[in-house]
Amino acid sequence: MIPGSTTGQSDLSIAVVAAQAAFRAAELARDEPLRPRVKSVSADLVTDADGKAETAAAQVLRTHRPDDAIIGEEGANDSGGRDRRWFIDGIDGTVAFANRIASWCSAVVLEDQATAVYDGHELYTAARGHGAHANGRRLAVRSGRTLAEAHVATFFRQDRLVLPGVRANARRILDETGLLRHAGPGTLELAWVAAGRLDAWVQPATDPWDWLPGALLVTEAGGVAATVERGVRWYVAGSSAVVDELVALLT
Repeated sequence: MIPGSTTGQSDLSIAVVAAQAAFRAAELARDEPLRPRVKSVSADLVTDADGKAETAAAQVLRTHRPDDAIIGEEGANDSGGRDRRWFIDGIDGTVAFANRIASWCSAVVLEDQATAVYDGHELYTAARGHGAHANGRRLAVRSGRTLAEAHVATFFRQDRLVLPGVRANARRILDETGLLRHAGPGTLELAWVAAGRLDAWVQPATDPWDWLPGALLVTEAGGVAATVERGVRWYVAGSSAVVDELVALLT
């Protein structure tokens, strides 16, 4: 059994149940009015479905881990100073979700210990020291490429571009990277890095629910997930060689 079980179920199995519950709740809510609302900028939306998905995941966690902290993007907050912290992103990729684009997922992570990411087709899982998997298949990051050859995922929306140094660093990344793309929500892109489909991922000022679920997937798939301070905090994940090159670019 994977370490972390206190009630007969492992932390990983609970993360899976919670992530799948969130996804199902989001899917059901798609048949109802979504009422999308802008949170900060036009690329930062929330819908009624986001809250319903988060609530579904939180109910699972409260049932099976009542003594743990829960932190959700849409406001779930049972912190209480407890050491074990769960993060929920009921819908990562709300813009895609609200526009009926398939590229979105639900994610639940016990910080640095167990993670589950579900997109309706693939279930990505990882537990500390036990590797990363997709639908049961062991994952491994892709290696052997330089940054000039690499396919790198990123996301620079307007409220991040105005932060200190971000615009200049974004230009350097664009100039030096083989292929720069935004293909999906951050968590799903990190899962694709873990699966060897992308080489790396880089973003500034990332929220914990957008970083922690996928970062654990990457490290358990043999990659590196690093944070560096360069005016703002940058989050970088991928093969060690490409991460080193990306970090060296940031000023």
